[in-house]
Amino acid sequence: MKGQAVYPAAAALLAVAAASPSPTACLLLVVYLLLLFIRRPHCFLPSLVAALSFFAYFLIVDYHNNTSLSGGRHSLSVRFSAAPAIDGDRLQAAVQAGKERVQLRYIIRTAAEKETLQAHLVPGTVCRVTGTLERPMPAGNPYAFDYRLYLRRHRIHWLFLPEAIDLSACMRVRPTIIERLEAIREAGVRRIEARFPPEAAGIAAALIYGEQRTLDESVLEGYQQLGLIHLLAISGGHVTLLIGAGFAGAIRFVTREAVLAGLLAFLPVYAVLAGASPSVLRACATGMMVLAVQWKKGRIHPLDALSWTTLALLVFDPYMVWDVGFQLSFLVTFALLAHVSVLASARSMLQNLLQTALAAQLAALPILLYHFYEISVWSIGLNVFFVPWYSFVILPLAFLSAVFPFSPFIWLFSRLIELTDAVVYFFAADHPFMLVLGRPGPWCLAGYLTAITATFLDWERGRLIRGLTAVAAATALQLAAPYVDPHGEVTVLDVGQGDCIYIELPYRKAVYLIDTGGAAEWGKESWRRRAHPFSVGRDVVVPFLKAQGVRTIDKLILTHDDADHIGSAPEVFEAVKVKEMVTSPGALPRVQKMARPFSGPVRTAVRGERWTDGGVQFIVLHPEKGNNEDNNGSLVLLARLGGLIWLFAGDIEEEAEQALIDAYPTLRADVLKVAHHGSKTSTTEPFLRTIKPQAAIISVGRYNRYGHPSSEVLMRLRQQRAIVWRTDENGAIRYVYGENGGTFQVMKP
Repeated sequence: MKGQAVYPAAAALLAVAAASPSPTACLLLVVYLLLLFIRRPHCFLPSLVAALSFFAYFLIVDYHNNTSLSGGRHSLSVRFSAAPAIDGDRLQAAVQAGKERVQLRYIIRTAAEKETLQAHLVPGTVCRVTGTLERPMPAGNPYAFDYRLYLRRHRIHWLFLPEAIDLSACMRVRPTIIERLEAIREAGVRRIEARFPPEAAGIAAALIYGEQRTLDESVLEGYQQLGLIHLLAISGGHVTLLIGAGFAGAIRFVTREAVLAGLLAFLPVYAVLAGASPSVLRACATGMMVLAVQWKKGRIHPLDALSWTTLALLVFDPYMVWDVGFQLSFLVTFALLAHVSVLASARSMLQNLLQTALAAQLAALPILLYHFYEISVWSIGLNVFFVPWYSFVILPLAFLSAVFPFSPFIWLFSRLIELTDAVVYFFAADHPFMLVLGRPGPWCLAGYLTAITATFLDWERGRLIRGLTAVAAATALQLAAPYVDPHGEVTVLDVGQGDCIYIELPYRKAVYLIDTGGAAEWGKESWRRRAHPFSVGRDVVVPFLKAQGVRTIDKLILTHDDADHIGSAPEVFEAVKVKEMVTSPGALPRVQKMARPFSGPVRTAVRGERWTDGGVQFIVLHPEKGNNEDNNGSLVLLARLGGLIWLFAGDIEEEAEQALIDAYPTLRADVLKVAHHGSKTSTTEPFLRTIKPQAAIISVGRYNRYGHPSSEVLMRLRQQRAIVWRTDENGAIRYVYGENGGTFQVMKP
């Protein structure tokens, strides 16, 4: 029967995910095969064969995904198969080094060197380079992007850090076909950057070549927040437009078979020119399959075309199943094709657009929540407007402006992009309506999948409202889950050289954040500034809070006003509601100035103040009233959490530590958040002798320029027989507790 290939394709997808390994995917695969055995017995055997075959195939591929290189200093001959990505003073490229690929990362020294490297490092260039091979870093925080795993899934196991790139040791060799196409792509992107205004160049490059490097970060974030990011990814709409234009332009001059043959030859070329992302590969492969069948004067069911494309891409690269673009592209396309009869019954174009947007949003919901933790309430309505706007206006005009770079076309395209961006800013930045739900756990994901499947089935029977009620119930359960969870936690986040500590009480009776991390702003020459610089707040703290489903922080405690403790506070203010900020007297002026745009209440706390939240008492031990110093004026807090006494020591140094033990001679603590990142000016021997910590946590940056933590501090802690965890070595340190105590977990054991 037509459309039946979808069953073994789904089994293959779940089998690859299960072999990765994923316990959740294993459970889903077993349930899926059991349901097929009961409800679709004729599809069970092909699906079982597909599952077993792809499970074994992934294990074989994964077993052979290893490295023969070793770390340390090496001189390598590297080949650039694509133009390197240059952002400010950083150059990156995945290069071929013998039989392996490595990720080259180089810091450019001068503006002149930047221009030279950009001009000469083209696809097909081979250079002899001396540098250091390092292992990529794994994820340092819960829910964080795992760079090591990401590179491994692209069959890259090492970072290569060159000491220098000497162009005299480089030469051009005969490029491969792929490298020639990459060179054409890079030249096209540069032409767009040269001819289009900056605000329009990023959109044009994304729509034509699938290149998002020149997109303004705020624009990209806005599209992502509003669920419109798919509009900037090359997919089925682009391929359909190209196929339609190809037919319309050539059918008058050559036969139908010749047009089909030409398009079949062109689509693989276009896939490379468009960046070869999973959505591009899916669209081009599906288009080729449909064209090939038409060439033979046959027909293929759209679901079968999608399913065979899925199986082909899994054979090509089974790791693709973990790519969010692959997941969204296939799942949304499947939902729309499976639901096409209902969508076709719409009485008007507006109703069709609304139903299509709703179906796509429902299909994408579990994936969006798993990867991005939030959804926009505006998403469905905006897709109704933006999908036809991009399909019939922006996308064709982008191609016209690139092919015929006349000023009127470019001017009109730029003005329309300005208008579009203004609408995106209005809903994403000025009037955001985001529902932060957090990352759903396995059972929550199962609930969403069940509810969404029921919704589509009810929709086909004309009972859409009942189906949507099931999805609303699943959402309500996820919203309520933290408030019925008897576990609390303390997490010291890995924010580099800085402090950020998350405290959640059982049943989410309160959420605290002690400091936010941050980095000092150093003046940089314009050519060094990066379009996408790393930000502790935006890239670490805020994603963690959203993944936890945190919408409100009850207390943001800023111990003092050093940038590495409060620098990311504005980004936290923008992302979540902060009920109250507490800081030290010396930091009050700066914190008030920082909080003013967000209308957040700020107060100071001094020695002797205490409060109780959720049955937990927090005591301020320092500073004393009138102390306006910087480090020695830091807030120091004491609290009993999960049966352990925690001392959060801020950045106090020897003088403040002595004042503390003079004021509290019987002070004890089970867990010490070591002061000042382990500086030798703090964590003194008298202080440790008094508090007698069993465990010490040091929040410190990897390879920091201060030499923290001091070897003297580490020796003192060893003499005290305290267990020491460091964020530079262990990543985030997490303590999850319940009524009967808790357990420490580290991200990097």
